[in-house]
Amino acid sequence: MNQIAKRGLAFLAAGTVVAGGLATAAPASAATPATTTTCSTSGPIQGLNVKACADVTGDRVRVYGIVGALGISEPPVNPRDIGAEVSGAIVGGPFLGSGHRALSIWNNVFTVEGVTTTVASGSTVRATVTITPGPAGPGGGGGTPLPGPTSVSVDVPVVY
Repeated sequence: MNQIAKRGLAFLAAGTVVAGGLATAAPASAATPATTTTCSTSGPIQGLNVKACADVTGDRVRVYGIVGALGISEPPVNPRDIGAEVSGAIVGGPFLGSGHRALSIWNNVFTVEGVTTTVASGSTVRATVTITPGPAGPGGGGGTPLPGPTSVSVDVPVVY
């Protein structure tokens, strides 16, 4: 019986040493950089709530727009058909890319993707959302020109 107890204690001690060794032998993983989101002030653009946004995570930048109704419309209001283009560019530098989406807005909000890319530290990225008139459909936009402002932008510094 004493031998069984001694073997059991030896086994537990060995297990503790192995487990302790595994815990200390594991390599430290690199911390994921925090994401910083910056959006323009939402202004009524063409009677819509429109924001240009950029998420910065280390050297990665995601440019997107948020487009939606200003408030709640009661039926029988018809949906508003528009096109929304989201573009990204380095201020004073190259164009990064864009995305376009046809939208039919009535009591809803859409996220329109622009571009996700890597940029150099010290760059300033400009995110722009441009609204064009309907009808919605492949490509969207293309209707009668809209009066007043049709776009909103935000400049975001990228530092890592």
